[in-house]
Amino acid sequence: MIKLRPILTRILMTLMLFGAAVPLRPVAAATVEQLRVSPTADHTRLALDLSGSIDYNIFSLDNPQRLVIDIPDSRLTADLSQLELGSGPIRSIRTGIRNGNDLRVVLDLDQALQYESFTLTANGEFRDRLIVDLHHPVAQTSVVRTVKTLPVVQPEEKRDILVAVVAGHGGDDPGAPSYDRKFWEKDITLAIARAVEERLRQTPGYHPLMIRDGDYSVALKSRPVIARDKRVDVYISIHADSYRGREVQGVTVYALSGETADQENTRRVEEKENMADLLGGVAGDTRIADVEDDLALTLLDLSMAWSMEQSVTLGTHILDTLDGVAPLRKDKVQGGNLWELRSPDIPSILIETGYLSNPAEAERLRSANYQRRLADAIVQGVKNYFYASPPEGTLVAWQLENGVAPESYTVKRGDSLSEIAVRFGVSLAELKTANALRGDVIQVGQTLTIPGSAAMPRLSEHRIARGETLSEIAERYRISLSSLRRANNLVGDKIMIGQVLKIPTS
Repeated sequence: MIKLRPILTRILMTLMLFGAAVPLRPVAAATVEQLRVSPTADHTRLALDLSGSIDYNIFSLDNPQRLVIDIPDSRLTADLSQLELGSGPIRSIRTGIRNGNDLRVVLDLDQALQYESFTLTANGEFRDRLIVDLHHPVAQTSVVRTVKTLPVVQPEEKRDILVAVVAGHGGDDPGAPSYDRKFWEKDITLAIARAVEERLRQTPGYHPLMIRDGDYSVALKSRPVIARDKRVDVYISIHADSYRGREVQGVTVYALSGETADQENTRRVEEKENMADLLGGVAGDTRIADVEDDLALTLLDLSMAWSMEQSVTLGTHILDTLDGVAPLRKDKVQGGNLWELRSPDIPSILIETGYLSNPAEAERLRSANYQRRLADAIVQGVKNYFYASPPEGTLVAWQLENGVAPESYTVKRGDSLSEIAVRFGVSLAELKTANALRGDVIQVGQTLTIPGSAAMPRLSEHRIARGETLSEIAERYRISLSSLRRANNLVGDKIMIGQVLKIPTS
């Protein structure tokens, strides 16, 4: 049986529409009370504050490039003379009345851009809004081929594991309010995401990718696209929940449900001629538009099945490490119909860290100390997941192959102390001593120190020359003979000319 090894890949955002009117749901007219322009790294956002919900059409025109928004039976009361456009793609904004009652807003652009638009209903202190995101152009090759797009990793080139950290909501989309409406979900998710980012940066072999690192919103459909473009290894989205009752609390972790996965695979095949989806295989990346529909669906099913399985495994590791730090609403990974989790070749989970509608939990989530504890548990769960099955060519894989233990390990369901000792190549007595344990009883969520990890954070190499002895080599590198034997799985002192020894160094 051929094992499909998913490799992350670039998706072109071709779901935005050019030159076509997009009618949205018909509702009562409203007044446009304010316009705001907010530039970010990858897009420029135009927000229209409204007195109520609206119906609107949006379409693009060229020669010159313009984006037109028509809002039936509406008026503009905002003062555009004070509007700052910045250095983004919008040159100017014009408005006018047509057909007697309809408001037209025209954005003069410096080039053709992909765009998307959506409305947000009033939420606490926030009004109804119309949001238009203009996506900045990205460099693209003129021809998409079925080629290997990742460089071959040489033995000395050990890459970091790349973790996408996604802070939910942001900017004009505040998410759920706290029980007292004094703070919002977007603030909590960003704080926890930053704590996760900080911990990952401090962990050798890992590198975080922040999808949002400020009070702005990244379009929901763009988040997994950015992650796939950067070829991340896992995708973790952080949210907080709310409920009409104040007593509900606890963490819930979601992965993609099987029914939603089937629907997503079918959608990708139906739209494959207009997409640049690539699936990673052992022989290189495969563009699904290059194969027949039946084969494309089979490839997607295989890849999505792998991604869903790994998502549940990742989520289970994180639930294990969160248990004891936070109450668990559900102790198993839940299936959900969530857009962020639909990448067919990236393990993806969404963590609801707690309920802002619960006063006690909301205050905990607001605490910097609790945010750090959540972040520590999330990162430890990620480390446990990758230590069990690290990607090829990574520093973590190399450490595992060379017997370099991590600094710590968090106990998960089914672990025993003796199995952990065997896994990390230490004696049961050493493991007990390092953790001040008198017996063999350990608890799920307990963090164990792995003895010897600090003494062997990295390895250098030495090729044996004629006349050298193991004891002389140990003395030269100022290490003990026993640690040199251990690093090279040697029972005695016999070595051979040309043999390469791993040298543990501090």
